Amino acid sequence: MNCESLIESLWRDGAKEIEEIESETKEESDKIKTEISLKILALKEKFERNTCSDSAKRTSDILAEANQRADMIKISASRELSVRLYQLASSSLQILRDDKYGDVFTALAAELPSLPWKFVRVNPGDAERAQMSFSGAEIICDNSISGGMDVMTADGKIRIISTFEKRLERAWEEMSSELLKEHYEAL
Repeated sequence: MNCESLIESLWRDGAKEIEEIESETKEESDKIKTEISLKILALKEKFERNTCSDSAKRTSDILAEANQRADMIKISASRELSVRLYQLASSSLQILRDDKYGDVFTALAAELPSLPWKFVRVNPGDAERAQMSFSGAEIICDNSISGGMDVMTADGKIRIISTFEKRLERAWEEMSSELLKEHYEAL
């Protein structure tokens, strides 16, 4: 499993979604800036006519509100981008089932503690591999698993989920932060 390949694939496949989010965010930001500019202009004219401290306070309040709204839009856009990238990453996990996948499956199985695994959930394409790696276990085919395995002891007290999906889920926070950081640095 090559994290760099996954990140490269995410950037390549997610360019369109990123552009859409950037466009939506820019449009909303421009709209807010225009609204705020008009309000500020109106307040400045009023302030010039009547140098009342209330006008200055109102201007300050409007600017603070505008900055707060702009920050919320940025946070929302970042969250939406992260969700879209995660969905894209999840849907791209199948590309990891390449010519070297047999070695990856064997390595993932070798990471597990040597216990009497009773139930092993795998992608239907891994049923034979699982039978060889976990003899005596009940092999359960699950189309929602793109790679790896989900194993459990007979009493159900020990369960280890070592699927591509779970590994992506565990690594996503760090990956997402890095992807968003790179994205915003590129702007």
